[in-house]
Amino acid sequence: MVSIKKYRLKDEGCRRYRVLNYEMHIVCPICGRVLLVIGTRKRRIINSEGEKQTLIIRRLRCKECRAIHHELPDTIVPYKRHCAENIEKIIAGDASAVYCDGSTVSRIRAWWAVCYLYFVSVLASLREKHGTVFSDPPALVEIVRAVVNAHLWVHTRSAYLSG
Repeated sequence: MVSIKKYRLKDEGCRRYRVLNYEMHIVCPICGRVLLVIGTRKRRIINSEGEKQTLIIRRLRCKECRAIHHELPDTIVPYKRHCAENIEKIIAGDASAVYCDGSTVSRIRAWWAVCYLYFVSVLASLREKHGTVFSDPPALVEIVRAVVNAHLWVHTRSAYLSG
């Protein structure tokens, strides 16, 4: 995954949007080499108004290590259906302003409680190693972008099974 900050969404009708990247060079978060576009894929998201949208994001392959990455706009939190704005409201305790049910709110809060210390540690490491400056406290999009582009995002795709 690669998180991008400079982009725009091109409306293609029927709530489908193509992500157009304005960042000049995108490098592999693993080895730092050039990434080549190899195609696109669809990514569904629930925006801040509660509408379902489909984003068309680019698939990228590294010339050197051959790893495949997806170019995610900074409004997307990896492996989450709701946009970063909704997740930030839920984390801040303003869940009434978000269009989702109570179980989703509790799952997002539980995810944040588990991952928060890890995210803070990654930001501290990036600050010390590279001199990266973050706002205090850092916004969710800033955290996501830094952790994803450092290739340190914990993959949370597994489902919880009861029983």
